[in-house]
Amino acid sequence: MVAGPGSSAACASELRALGISPSQGLVVVVADAAVQNLGLHLPACHSLEGAGYTVLIGPGVTAEPGPETVRALLPQHEGAVAAIVVVGGGSALDAGKLVSVSLTNALDLTAGLSPDAEITPGPPVLAVPTTAGTGAEVTAVAMLWHDGRKRMFVHPYLVPRAVLIDPELMVGLPASVTAAGGFDALGHAIESLLSTFRTPVTEAAAREALRLLSTSLPAAYENGDVASRYGTALGAYQAGLALNASVVLGHSLAYAISARTGLPHGASVAMALPYCIAHARSARETEIAEISTIICGEPDPEMLLRWIIEHSNRMEIPTSLAELGVTADELSAIATDCVDNYPRPNHPVPIDHAGVLALLERLHAGEPYAAWLDGASTTTPSDNDNEARA
Repeated sequence: MVAGPGSSAACASELRALGISPSQGLVVVVADAAVQNLGLHLPACHSLEGAGYTVLIGPGVTAEPGPETVRALLPQHEGAVAAIVVVGGGSALDAGKLVSVSLTNALDLTAGLSPDAEITPGPPVLAVPTTAGTGAEVTAVAMLWHDGRKRMFVHPYLVPRAVLIDPELMVGLPASVTAAGGFDALGHAIESLLSTFRTPVTEAAAREALRLLSTSLPAAYENGDVASRYGTALGAYQAGLALNASVVLGHSLAYAISARTGLPHGASVAMALPYCIAHARSARETEIAEISTIICGEPDPEMLLRWIIEHSNRMEIPTSLAELGVTADELSAIATDCVDNYPRPNHPVPIDHAGVLALLERLHAGEPYAAWLDGASTTTPSDNDNEARA
């Protein structure tokens, strides 16, 4: 990882450090459409071209990529591709990682990918994130939308070989993007600490992410200077490392909500986060108090809920499903989608339709504190927790 203002111009030197020379083939640049419009990909491109690499810039990636997005980015020629450089947010990063492995494998982009799949590594990926949130720059995960829901691709070959964190690329981010990305990263850090798959390594990364994000995210939203952008970017990076423990119920709720309402993923994570914490209460109250100590300075879970809720409100995150136009009649179907399509065996409390529906009823009414009180009597901890601790 290379970090600091102007670091995106180090793409060529990082490729050379990986042993990739201009004679080995094209460098395909994958970038968000908005990034291309703003020219944020140009420092990386100029770095590459100045070092003698042949650069091919693909079509701009729009939000929520699908299989057709990846197919459109595949070069239409028979020459070798030496590397993929991705400049953008989570959508571009996911698409670029899948372009890499699609160049060397006949992947079914509608079906997802499992970690034990026998595939051939693709060209190395250099990630230059322009938003602070998804953590896709350091994970083995990529997501595509297909047929109304997210398809998950998980494989070690999806981890980028190098990450260049340049806060100067993030200075002009709209406030809404800053909020959504920041809360997505917060969700990664908090949910990873609730996960039964957590390890000492993911715990350390999550704590560092919370330390950084608790101060830098509000500052980035308010004034967006380079220092606060740098803090959120480093926090998102650490939260991405924490994702090795996997997220829990909050992200399942977020996916189901986004699929139903079209709300941006990070905003739906922010909405779901207090309810996820409430559902995990019976198994994770000690950990929740620790999270509160890092963010709020005191081991008070309800203070943590207030911090999340107050900052969500300040950043104009919707407060209830009713506000989004979701009717009470739709909640059972959302609960089914959440439980069936986004199961979380690593959530510390067993997840079932009835429990998720009760949680969604609180979320529909915008009652996070009532959900917290409900959580005191939630089902006992999952057996997976004992397995994770063994």
